Amino acid sequence: MAVNNKFGLLFSNSDIRWVNTIRVLVLVCFLSIVGCTSSPPQVESLDYLARAETQVDGRVRVSAVVLSPQESESSFHVPLAKKNVQPIWLKIDNQEDKTFFLMALSIDPEYFSPSEVAWMFKAYDEHSLDEEDDSDEKVSLDSMIDLFLNESISVVVPPYSTVTGYVYTNLDPGVKAFAVELFGERDVLLFDFVQLVPGFSADFMKTGLDHQYPPDGIRDLDLDGLRQYIEALPCCVLGGDQKTPGDPLNLIIIGDGAHVLTTLVRRSWDLTETMRNDTMWRTAASSVFGSLYRTSPVSALYFFGRPQDVALQKARHTVNERNHLRLWRAPVNHDGQAVWVGQISRDIGVKLSSKTVITHKIDPVVDEARLYITLDVAASQTLRSVGYVKGVGYSDRETPRFNYTKDPYYTDGLRVILILGDGRHPLDSIEYLPWEQPKGREKLPDN
Repeated sequence: MAVNNKFGLLFSNSDIRWVNTIRVLVLVCFLSIVGCTSSPPQVESLDYLARAETQVDGRVRVSAVVLSPQESESSFHVPLAKKNVQPIWLKIDNQEDKTFFLMALSIDPEYFSPSEVAWMFKAYDEHSLDEEDDSDEKVSLDSMIDLFLNESISVVVPPYSTVTGYVYTNLDPGVKAFAVELFGERDVLLFDFVQLVPGFSADFMKTGLDHQYPPDGIRDLDLDGLRQYIEALPCCVLGGDQKTPGDPLNLIIIGDGAHVLTTLVRRSWDLTETMRNDTMWRTAASSVFGSLYRTSPVSALYFFGRPQDVALQKARHTVNERNHLRLWRAPVNHDGQAVWVGQISRDIGVKLSSKTVITHKIDPVVDEARLYITLDVAASQTLRSVGYVKGVGYSDRETPRFNYTKDPYYTDGLRVILILGDGRHPLDSIEYLPWEQPKGREKLPDN
């Protein structure tokens, strides 16, 4: 019996079993290659307060730092990361003559209460039990509650005072984006933070976000020049052989590197880890066993003669299904802001490949992923302007094009340009550039 999906691709049940078998064999190969010799980068120092970031608004200073799994275990003597808990240390120095209140939901809408964390680890406090008390659980739990409650930060910040302590947030393995919002009578202060988690190694950390070109090697373009430049770019990235065309270059984001990264991380995009033996093993394990791996690496594709400068993804239950994008810093600016040329696609499964043995299969309707990132950035309220230009080239189901691993795709041939702005840009304030216009999706004819 064969399975025929709506894109006209035919797979037999034996083919599907063969793919699953190969996935298992690849995992075994990873295990034999990696063995016990690979490990992720280790944190060099547990003195995390030394790297706290400080921001100032008037006479209010806020310092914050996110802890790595090793740092949180060293500080609290229990493995918080194994329970998906990540402490953020805060110091709020209020020299105003008014009381402020900490909006903890701005840091994490689903933060953990101190007692909730204590309950997770009630069995770890064995050494503090009173031998004469038969209620071991009660004594242990009370001790853990004292620990996490005493270390938590007060949400009340009186005038001319300083408060310090932790907020217990959900774990983000690669980069943490959070806001510290303080509100008082007729006053609201907002401090935005984006911090890498120590020990995490991402693609962009090799070269930095904005340092691919010397200052005199970057041209600044006006809006017309920007359109001409983007339309003249090649249609596609190059595959691993740096010769064969790959996925279409269908995304342009304009904004300095930190702003772009902050915008995407706030929309739950994760940085991808560098390719190492241990990350490759975890990727294979996620695919075979169905485990979540939010920061799994992506393969290198090439543009401007180099692999992507930064890659991000939104994984679903496994690495087999995810949205992922790659960005390259272009040698041009627009109004002084960096131009990032990118490729975005949606992985919908895995398949055999003559190029890489096993690879992800992309959604052939690549414009769907382009729409997703447009809506995502618009929802972030940082999108100032949006427009579409030609450059990819049209293809349809009758005459599809193919990426590096021979996946067919079809597209209206347009690239989306997303220009980020400072401050908040709600949906009704977005500027629509009068260029090309994407067409609505046509209904497929009845069979």
